[in-house]
Amino acid sequence: MIVTHISFKCRDRQAMEQFYTTHFGFRRARVFNAGKPNELLLLKLASTRLELSQAPAGATACGPEPAVGYAHLAFEVECLETIIAALHAANIPAGPIRDCAAALPGMRVCFLKDPDGNNVELMQGYSDQL
Repeated sequence: MIVTHISFKCRDRQAMEQFYTTHFGFRRARVFNAGKPNELLLLKLASTRLELSQAPAGATACGPEPAVGYAHLAFEVECLETIIAALHAANIPAGPIRDCAAALPGMRVCFLKDPDGNNVELMQGYSDQL
């Protein structure tokens, strides 16, 4: 069994597509119901897919990280400074780099928000234990 995709209801689907394609290397893989109000996009990066659909008008974001359910989407990156500089150049703020060496030597992370306010984590130096 494999995970096929993670689905997002978006306030601005175009902004979300641009964010994930420009800054994280996703590409458009499929469009369902093209040109219709219920159109949805699948973006792909390696074997990971994001499904983007338009949220109903007036829908609100979930706010800070919830106690139950979706918490954040994480990406492993080669160099935090490089991607953070690119984000800053695009006027996308990122939080401070956190040293996680106490948990895993060499691991550092940084958090930011996507256009809809979802939490995104950037990880450098992560490795599986098993």
